Amino acid sequence: MNKEFIKKMIKAETLKYEAIKEILPEKVRKRVDDIEKEAFSLIKDIAIYMIQEEKDEKEEKKTTKKVEVDFS
Repeated sequence: MNKEFIKKMIKAETLKYEAIKEILPEKVRKRVDDIEKEAFSLIKDIAIYMIQEEKDEKEEKKTTKKVEVDFS
């Protein structure tokens, strides 16, 4: 698909979502905002965890192990 088309479709969906949020009652909108913040925080924590895990795996591969050789 055309890259510009995809960008415009994402922008349209974002605007549609924001418009729906605007017509919600204040209590519901506040609750939706809180859920969004919690979801964003969770996604951020997961991303940080995955990056850290990947970094640890790369560091494990770089370490050298001491090997004892018996010449008898």
